[in-house]
Amino acid sequence: MNLEPAFEVRHDVPYGGGPTGTLCTDIYLPHAAGPHPVLFCLHGGAWARGSHRQYQSWGPWLAARGYAVLAVDYRLSIDVSPSWPGVFEDVLRAFAWLTAHATSLDIDPARIGVVGDSAGGHMAALLSFHEATKAQVRGVVGVYGIYDLPDWSLRTQAPRRKDDPVGRLMGKSLAEARKAYEEFSPQHQLSVLGVRPESSYLIIYGDEDRIVHHDQSGRFIDALRTLGADVESMCVPGAGHSWFTWIDDHSGRRRVDQWPNTSVAPVLERFLQRALDPMGSNLGL
Repeated sequence: MNLEPAFEVRHDVPYGGGPTGTLCTDIYLPHAAGPHPVLFCLHGGAWARGSHRQYQSWGPWLAARGYAVLAVDYRLSIDVSPSWPGVFEDVLRAFAWLTAHATSLDIDPARIGVVGDSAGGHMAALLSFHEATKAQVRGVVGVYGIYDLPDWSLRTQAPRRKDDPVGRLMGKSLAEARKAYEEFSPQHQLSVLGVRPESSYLIIYGDEDRIVHHDQSGRFIDALRTLGADVESMCVPGAGHSWFTWIDDHSGRRRVDQWPNTSVAPVLERFLQRALDPMGSNLGL
């Protein structure tokens, strides 16, 4: 019996991001012949916590099904140093690194999907509208994402939260920098775009989310549909926040083989096959 994994893992590969140019990606590559469709994954953590290692459960699962996966680290906000706009500059740099290394990684730059949860979902959605990347993003999977930054900023002020995650990200309050907040908000950028986005979307959320209320996803879905976008949605009954990705020091996170991901995985799999592989080539699915 062959017990060798069907994929290769490369941890902490530098892509040049961050103030010192040392931020990294984790890369999961199928062993089968490519070029492979690729998933560009962005972790959550309110732009202040987390790392690319949070995709350590999804990465192998997806790679075993024929997808290359790049899980990206980006600079994080601290009280004395907001991460905007550098955080999105890191994401754009990592995306450019991916396309520049497509041949050596045996991936297909014409079949790129973006996956993100929470703050990662926020930036994943933005990639589908940004001038430098929108033509290359074929599919977006957003899981309990933050799509309306000004709205979430208001909902996370004291006394609801003490850490002011959006203010710490942006370095200024909404009153001081509303234009910047809106420019970094998928909901607002979609209204500026005003035309049907080229990407396909799968928007996933739980109806018991107490951190990012499900109306963030609901209003974003409505806005996409108003413009005629190709969008699927999945509401997971009883699900809250943080469960999509896994790290062993966070009790709320789950592996792919744990609920709610056991419900999400088949839907995600079908969406990716449709969005990234419309010609029906064999991905081992």
